[in-house]
Amino acid sequence: MQRFQQTLAAIVDLEGEGVFSGQRVRVVLEPAETDAGVVFVREDLPGAPRIALRPENVLGTEGATVLSDGRHSIYMVEHLLSALHGLGIDNVVIRVWGPEIPLFDGSAEIFVREILACGLKLQPAAKRFVEIIRSFEVRNGVGRILFRPAEGLTISVRIAFQHPLIGEQEISLRVNPISYQREIAFARTFGFKEDLLRRKEKGLLKGGSLANAIVLDEKGLLNGSLRVQDEFVRHKALDLLGDLFVTGWALKGEVRAELSGHKLHIEAVKNLLTAPEAVRFSDGLPAVALFFLTPPRARAINPRC
Repeated sequence: MQRFQQTLAAIVDLEGEGVFSGQRVRVVLEPAETDAGVVFVREDLPGAPRIALRPENVLGTEGATVLSDGRHSIYMVEHLLSALHGLGIDNVVIRVWGPEIPLFDGSAEIFVREILACGLKLQPAAKRFVEIIRSFEVRNGVGRILFRPAEGLTISVRIAFQHPLIGEQEISLRVNPISYQREIAFARTFGFKEDLLRRKEKGLLKGGSLANAIVLDEKGLLNGSLRVQDEFVRHKALDLLGDLFVTGWALKGEVRAELSGHKLHIEAVKNLLTAPEAVRFSDGLPAVALFFLTPPRARAINPRC
């Protein structure tokens, strides 16, 4: 288990189309100091307002996770947050020129690839955790999230759709940077043709194409092929991991999500954080250890970064 905090070793610069706005959006990830956490900056707005990743600033909607301080918002943050959580990144400044994070291919793969190409840097401070110490459950209709104590982080996800390519799928995974890259990061979001057309007609989707997601009609797949047969539930696990990162602190425990979505994920985490008997905030090292241990040097940096 990672013991030290971690940031980027160099700047990561990305650009893509916003699926909601249709705008060309630039996203720049920058290294940050220890204990800085995750901070977003709307560089396209006057004064470049900063929005810290905190539970009170996160909203779960039907189709996306939104970061908002009540006046300024950034949509579609879940895939980027999933990559940060999955790779174990604690401190980063995210500068955004636009109202949302680009969807790219609908997965977290581009974030993971570009971050690792530029390198990661361990920092001389103990990693901070939100640790589950007692079982805690949140239900909303048919959806259910169960938190239980465990070493490290394990997530289990179950979905069920009345569609011939999906049906009922389930995945359980002990999360670490390697398993995240191999099992989750590549999985793309998915949507149904009729729902997407309806949103387009209402002006809710001004951008996007068949390259941004798996698109289904009532019989099958409309674009390309699946990367793995259970890509649908793997993407739900990707989403869950991003939504569990609303504190900016790594989660330690077991999380089981059944028939859930962004709205229930965020609601469940916020309820968990208000239950002192079920959760505690801790670091991964005894305080005295920092006086005797020195974290390894940064990994090699790709010259283009």
